[in-house]
Amino acid sequence: MKQPSAGAADPQKSASYVGEVAERKSVANNLEWLRDNLRPSRVIYTDIDGTLVGPFGCFFRDSDYELTLRPARALLAAHARNVDVMLVSGRHKSQLRETARLLGCMNYIAELGTELVYNLGLEVITNTGEFDLTSDSFYQSILDTGVVDLLLDTYQRRLEMHTPWSDERDCTPLMRGNVDLDEVEALLAENGHDRFQLVDNGVIPRKSPTLDVPETRAYHLVPRGVSKQLAVAKDQKRRGFERSETVAAGDAEADLPLAESVGAFFMVRNGLDANPHLAERIDGADNVFVTEGRMGNGWAEVVETLLGLLD
Repeated sequence: MKQPSAGAADPQKSASYVGEVAERKSVANNLEWLRDNLRPSRVIYTDIDGTLVGPFGCFFRDSDYELTLRPARALLAAHARNVDVMLVSGRHKSQLRETARLLGCMNYIAELGTELVYNLGLEVITNTGEFDLTSDSFYQSILDTGVVDLLLDTYQRRLEMHTPWSDERDCTPLMRGNVDLDEVEALLAENGHDRFQLVDNGVIPRKSPTLDVPETRAYHLVPRGVSKQLAVAKDQKRRGFERSETVAAGDAEADLPLAESVGAFFMVRNGLDANPHLAERIDGADNVFVTEGRMGNGWAEVVETLLGLLD
């Protein structure tokens, strides 16, 4: 989806509309819908950075950098009710394993949907989508196509590898920068790489001295047929979950399509603030809601609400 350029819309009008959407789609104002349309949750698919955790990936800091135990209490309550909290992230599975161990979680979806991991890695299911591997390595097979070089050469000082995190990847090349995704899609098609897509996975707080961009965002290069929502649908089928028994939470454009697979999707408020161009899509989706809280407090709001529906 093309991100609106600066000055494309009246900022005051846009801010007003975002606020209206946040109020209209708030969790508190839609409890009746949630009660009527959701069954007791068996799994919460959750993004991590900017959703479950606060600034710099800290589980015990809120969006204002204040210490808080609210997300931890919510997670403990979910565990106590046997609700599976399945981490869904762009991170590599080894990173997710350590995060999952610390949080008491067992299952996770890695690298934006390319790998479903169960029981802390005892079983791994790989999804290559529409891409046929040319070697034993998923990642190297993508590099061998030349698509990464094309992007980096075309968008110098606007796109680069997201080092050091991009150094440990099994499947999807990880980049950072700021580019027009419609323009990228056209570039890939013109150069015979239309089987790939560049996916925006949200704002990165740290700045890179080698980029000349107003805001730094994370991007994953994935084959078509690979996404978080398709991985969630595959997990639901594999484990026998009904859609109405599952929910998801996130903060980025890459998370919003999860609404297509789950009973309800919750955008934490900081996600809407950082992506105001998503307001219209959120407003038009019956099963998408916006938390009042930001980052971990927003995630805790989701869990508290869902568990409250069980009482």
